[in-house]
Amino acid sequence: MANARLTRREVIVSTGKVIAGAALFGTHSAAQSIPSPTSNVKQLSLPPIDSLDPAAHSHAENLFWTDIMREHTAFLALLMPGPDLAAQRARAEALQHSFSTQLDRIRSTTTDRSNFAALNQATVESIKPLIELKQSILDSQNAGKVHTLIWPTFLEHAIHEAQRGSARLARLASGDVTLTYIEVLEFWTEMMSDHAALLAHLLDPKEADLIATALDTSAQFKGYRNNVQSKGLRGVQVLTAAEELIDFETATQTGVNLGTIRSIIPPMLADHVRREALKFVDELKRTAYRT
Repeated sequence: MANARLTRREVIVSTGKVIAGAALFGTHSAAQSIPSPTSNVKQLSLPPIDSLDPAAHSHAENLFWTDIMREHTAFLALLMPGPDLAAQRARAEALQHSFSTQLDRIRSTTTDRSNFAALNQATVESIKPLIELKQSILDSQNAGKVHTLIWPTFLEHAIHEAQRGSARLARLASGDVTLTYIEVLEFWTEMMSDHAALLAHLLDPKEADLIATALDTSAQFKGYRNNVQSKGLRGVQVLTAAEELIDFETATQTGVNLGTIRSIIPPMLADHVRREALKFVDELKRTAYRT
């Protein structure tokens, strides 16, 4: 059984490396888009790896976080079916429209030194009502007042991401583009652990080997999160694990899209977690593994 699981994982990771090879980061001399594994999924835009321009960083970060938040609203709406949840679903759909409008505005506007601060602040303000909605649903569900298909852990995770995105944009609004090694590790290792666990629980029970691999990966990143302050935890070690996770998520996404992997993973969610893993790798590299 262990050998079968290992073989299955090797196939998945090998496939992911073929598909995602161009998405693994090197040194970028210009702003670039990271290729997606298929034509119907999104690309990740990043500023040059050596850029200190707050406008360039602001444009990329606004594109990233606005789209991530827009997808959060789509997940909320999807996971709150039925008439009893109509009010909450309508609120999520209204915020989805708001983020779509903001995303179109960002894409059609040139971000420069004259407007980057205002752009960051506008996106921060747009995230606030989404955090409030997530917290309201979480509180109501924990009190037994509503019953959704959203795990409490999913809501907590989504709140954490929204708060971090807001903090990052607020920092950029002040002109500060720096990333702190410890903060990057603390945030993203927890998110990666959650993502792997999430995928495990959305795979068909017959995908036992993939479920086991996903749970092992979740435990691995939880271990990193618990040992962020340890001098024995090396950035290159975490980077390697994150790149392996990208391979796994990319191949899983392709399997979901092609129907070759049994699951109830929405294609948008498969792409969502893959892009966040790519973002983690990029941020980690920008810290140059400083402790």
